[in-house]
Amino acid sequence: MTFGSGHMNFFKGNLEAGVNLDRFTSFRVGGPADLLARPETIEELVSMVTTARQHNIPVTLLGGGTNTLISDKGIRGLVIVLTALKTGPKMIRTGPANRVGALAGERLSTLCRFAMDKGLSGLEWAAGIPGTLGGAMMMNAGAHGSDMAAVTESVEILENNICRTIAAKDLGFSYRGLDLKDGILLKAVIALTPADPEKIKTQFQKNLAAKRCSQPVSQASGGCFFKNPSQDKPAGYLIEQAGLKGYALKGAMVSDLHANFIINHDNARCKDILALKQMVQDRVYDQFGIRLESEVKAIGE
Repeated sequence: MTFGSGHMNFFKGNLEAGVNLDRFTSFRVGGPADLLARPETIEELVSMVTTARQHNIPVTLLGGGTNTLISDKGIRGLVIVLTALKTGPKMIRTGPANRVGALAGERLSTLCRFAMDKGLSGLEWAAGIPGTLGGAMMMNAGAHGSDMAAVTESVEILENNICRTIAAKDLGFSYRGLDLKDGILLKAVIALTPADPEKIKTQFQKNLAAKRCSQPVSQASGGCFFKNPSQDKPAGYLIEQAGLKGYALKGAMVSDLHANFIINHDNARCKDILALKQMVQDRVYDQFGIRLESEVKAIGE
């Protein structure tokens, strides 16, 4: 069922109809949203979600769109892009137990820079990881032996039209995932440790340089496409050994820099990327008996 401009009267706040979503994802692909909203406050977000549910309009949330592949037909219902939901990171508590709070739409890079400027350690591993804090939480983003689960103290979510706080120990973090059921993440509190600012900066810059040298950060992709089956056989290694590094299918290509990246190198469509993904999975399974699982989330009609 399509929800058009006539449904916009249900909502308070600014909505748009029929907006193409390719500019809201790092893959630069995706068809139109029936309705698109970009709330700037939690109150506005809660109002939109509540109204949509009252009228049985499906709701899809997007952060920075860095681990997301949207179908060529787009997304039915209301798409809420959270990149405007931010007020800057803030110190919640200082001293031996430092805590930094931020809304879901805050860029992870902004949070990293804030921590570095304050001499707080714990996010150096996230250097160069794109997207929002909310997206990083929902994907349990990680690198260099750490992840969001390791630094999260609590989150605030919207659940059944009620905002509530959940401690990290009660969250369902997994490898590259966080299961909030029907809850919507609004904000998070991150636990960081005071350290030598120069050491923090040095490690951050080292991690950033390593990422830029080994990953196609300047090209349109969704980040690492597949989850690593194991530490000794990461997805990129298996794909490269299967002879697919640099392989192109229409506008989609397995990166020739890092084989666990599928890039949009020539006006690819979602269906091209999905076809290449399936080819990679089949080839790796045929050669190694390992079925690669997608880290990138495919959504839409």
